[in-house]
Amino acid sequence: MDTPSGLSSRMSNVIASVLPKIATTVGERSSKGPAKIDLATAENWLARRELIDIYKQAIAQDLDPQTLSYPQGFGGDPELLSALASFLNTYFRPAIPVEESHIAVAAGASSCLDQLLYTICDAGDSVLVPAPYWNGFDFHLTLRTAVDIVPVSCDSLSHTVSSSLLSALDAVYNAALKPIRIKALIFTNPHNPFGQCYPETCIRNVLRWCGHRRIHFVGDEVYGISEFRRGSPDDRFVSALNLLSAETQRGIKNRVDSNSLDGEANVVSRYEESINGTSDTHGEIGLHRPNGDGQEGNGIDISLVHTIWSLSKDLGCSGLRMVSLWDPFNDSTYSPQATLISQNNNSLLTGVRLLSTPLLSSPSILMAKAIFSSEKLHAIVKLTRVRLARAYQIVEAQLKRWEIEMVEPRAGVFVWARLLKPSQHERFTIATKGALKDDVSEGRDMQQIEKLRNNGVLISPGQQYHLAAWPREQGWVRITFAVEESQLREGLRIIGTTLGLGKRRRDVGPDEEEKERSKRRSLGSILPAASNSASIMS
Repeated sequence: MDTPSGLSSRMSNVIASVLPKIATTVGERSSKGPAKIDLATAENWLARRELIDIYKQAIAQDLDPQTLSYPQGFGGDPELLSALASFLNTYFRPAIPVEESHIAVAAGASSCLDQLLYTICDAGDSVLVPAPYWNGFDFHLTLRTAVDIVPVSCDSLSHTVSSSLLSALDAVYNAALKPIRIKALIFTNPHNPFGQCYPETCIRNVLRWCGHRRIHFVGDEVYGISEFRRGSPDDRFVSALNLLSAETQRGIKNRVDSNSLDGEANVVSRYEESINGTSDTHGEIGLHRPNGDGQEGNGIDISLVHTIWSLSKDLGCSGLRMVSLWDPFNDSTYSPQATLISQNNNSLLTGVRLLSTPLLSSPSILMAKAIFSSEKLHAIVKLTRVRLARAYQIVEAQLKRWEIEMVEPRAGVFVWARLLKPSQHERFTIATKGALKDDVSEGRDMQQIEKLRNNGVLISPGQQYHLAAWPREQGWVRITFAVEESQLREGLRIIGTTLGLGKRRRDVGPDEEEKERSKRRSLGSILPAASNSASIMS
């Protein structure tokens, strides 16, 4: 259908739907006015000076005419894939060692998610996302794929990062008109915006839940090595790939052997069988069903488990636009017999590679290879965790001083805090009627957010993270603390002054922070601050 602007109806609908939601952010990033203190964007600035030194050296030593050509490999540079495999095995401790052939590289986590969903979903299919969740999923998961996002909300906001998720998943699945069209679950761990980690038992049960229903488990683990607080075993980060047992590993070998994926002819033959209705895959190309129900012995179907990690968050390089997706069953990077997402269809494999490879940047690959092969990498990871702990101490002390309710994070670069207070009239309404109307609550919150913006500080309003299931939960925001300390302190000062939080209490200084930390029982759970970076980097 023609549109007045000459655009496709598809893109016209996308623009009409998305642009109003991002207009403020677009305007802010396009502004030529004085820069604001950005405590809204989830970026990590805390080791950038050290990273820059490595990148400068790489450019000085390794930038050559070949770097201006198209990237090597198809689905990832061979040297980069080797370095990535070593890195992932070290920091994510997968039960099945990650090999180069398990990894595909894309231009950023959002791009990777888009390409993955484009490959496993048809327009109108559904994707489950536990709420609250990052509002960027609303755009990045749907712009091209035309899938429907189905929020999964626990009975209480405080139960979000817990085993209560299983009953919430059951409720959503059982209420679906066409559950067969639910194709994937996006599982963000560590959680965004809470910064907490799901218990191991919960992750294992969610993996089984997905396996039983033939739903792809997509583990978004972009904050996986940004853990800066020690706690009980249930509080610590566990990668989904750490839970694939030896029994599952044996299942992989049996499956590959039984499928006899020895060449492209076999792939074409199986594809023809599927479209002619003679295959035993029930119309799902290459989706082999071991044991008759798609399950290995432990209930986890490894062909449906995919994990995403990015340089953007853990290593503070959001501008490099490089992410890895690895899958221990699908030897997809070089082998034409299997695809990135478990479908033995060479045409589909080619499509996935065509989606990702043209978007890769040779200079970005050059710098990524430099950091992953650097002898200073472990020190930088350690340094980042120490600085995250220090930055969180600063914001935590101030929020406690202001008596602000918050969710204590274990990992990531932000804190979820109930910073925006209702008026006396609104507090009475909440007490007597249970909640404010959504438009009243959002309007009040956004007025305070706008005041902060006008005074030079950006923070993320909580309503953007899909809190509709909890109408009493007003006033929440996400505050990024992984910025330069001077900016963080100045941002907190402006917040306190603008919102009237410091009228009765003085802002917390370094000496007071130290006194307050010594009183808290949680002192031992926070990683010690480094006296200087030189000792760590040596």
